[in-house]
Amino acid sequence: MKRLVQNQFRRRILFSFLAVVIGFLILNGYLRYQTARSDLITEYTLDITSHFPSIFNEMVSSNYIMPLQEGNKSQYYSSSSDDITIVICDNNDNLLWDSMQKGPPSHVENICTDLPKDENKPILIEKPSGAAFISHSMSIESNNGLPPRRVILLSRMEDKISRLHTLKLQLAIAYTTLILIAIFGVLWGYKRSFFPLNKLHIELKSIKDSEQEKLIYSYPEELEPIAKTINRLLEQQDEQSSKYKKAMDDLAHSLKTRIATCDALLYQKEPPIADIMEQLNDMDSVIQHQLKRALMGSRGISKHHTLLSPIVDKLTKMFTKVHKERHIEFISNYNDAQTLPINYNDLMEVLGNILENSYRFADTYIILSIVERSEGFNIHIENDGEPLPQDKIESVFQRGIRADEKNPGTGIGLAVCEEIISSYNGQIWFHTQDTGSRLEIFLPHQI
Repeated sequence: MKRLVQNQFRRRILFSFLAVVIGFLILNGYLRYQTARSDLITEYTLDITSHFPSIFNEMVSSNYIMPLQEGNKSQYYSSSSDDITIVICDNNDNLLWDSMQKGPPSHVENICTDLPKDENKPILIEKPSGAAFISHSMSIESNNGLPPRRVILLSRMEDKISRLHTLKLQLAIAYTTLILIAIFGVLWGYKRSFFPLNKLHIELKSIKDSEQEKLIYSYPEELEPIAKTINRLLEQQDEQSSKYKKAMDDLAHSLKTRIATCDALLYQKEPPIADIMEQLNDMDSVIQHQLKRALMGSRGISKHHTLLSPIVDKLTKMFTKVHKERHIEFISNYNDAQTLPINYNDLMEVLGNILENSYRFADTYIILSIVERSEGFNIHIENDGEPLPQDKIESVFQRGIRADEKNPGTGIGLAVCEEIISSYNGQIWFHTQDTGSRLEIFLPHQI
């Protein structure tokens, strides 16, 4: 039970639900009891209606009530209902007449003051002595020399009120049982409803303690997106850690050879400065590449919708200045609102490397096209330059492999592009054709 109410959110849900269920049951029992009490008034009203002639005739016998018609006033008969008593009082609460054979009870000092004065409204009265009756008071104005009067009809209810008390006890027992059943039912449903959250808490603790690598429980559809997001974060964290470790290992290995070379060159009588600078430049390139490699594709769980036009405009403006004497035309086949599901910096790095190569190899034009499909986006970059050699179509994406041996470079640009695109579950490849070169990229929609 302690775990069920261990935080404020759960306490609010549990106690609110219990309050609603218990309140409903109590209100239902109260209304049923009140309905039973109302039925007594209804029963009394029907009884009065059926016996009204004899009741009125008995009231006339008191000589304080005038008959409806003049006639033989000596023929009076008592009410046929033994449970109905008639009391006539004046406005000063003095008893004028009653239909009781033995008169008012001895313990009642003044029956007129002891009875309620609510007019034309039957009232159920229960006395501490156990007496129970319905009192119905009616006023009669003065007429024919008679003073104003108050007629009170009393209907005994001891036997019926005892049944009402029995019903009250039965309702109390029944609804107490229902409340207990409801409480256990609510606790069971509450515990079952929060079981997935408890399981999520346990699994996250196990992941924290390195006892498991990801969430494996089959969560309901309400929690499934959360579980998938957490697993995706964990996978990306593992990938990033592995990528970072691999990059650092490669960096250490690459620098070790170059540092040894520099050390050997420095100990010569006339150190070749040009060779040393070449090694230092290579070391700088390797460091920059490995840093980019360690950070690329760190996309987290947020969905990216990077606008394409600003990046392409910035890059083409820069490369046009670099190759202004060649008058290369850049053609874009996409609208200005085109976005791609990739981080801004990653897209800048990919397009920067690809367009740099495209401007280097193109003769007169470069075409960048975007085609959106149901699975994702196809990006086509083609130019009319010399086609890529068949033997390098696959290997060109490996680090250190260069398609252009005439111009200086590190041969890591397309390798970086391939690693970035792969981190988004995409693909990058060269399309074989006779003239020019065509690079294609596929980026899937993010989930």
